[in-house]
Amino acid sequence: MADPVVIDCPGTCTVTVQHEITLPVLNLSPAEGAAISGAILLVWAVAWAFRVLIQTIKSSDGNPTNED
Repeated sequence: MADPVVIDCPGTCTVTVQHEITLPVLNLSPAEGAAISGAILLVWAVAWAFRVLIQTIKSSDGNPTNED
């Protein structure tokens, strides 16, 4: 815990204590936010591609279809 700060005033004093909570996510620059969102979209796209590939493999029976 931080050491207390002692203020000596010759008369009446008003002390205002301000605490700021900063979240690193909210302190991103637009470029950093775009980089993170791009990476998230890339992960989603790869996962979607794997899902489609797995569905295609499961639905195919190995026999070629004849289209007329």
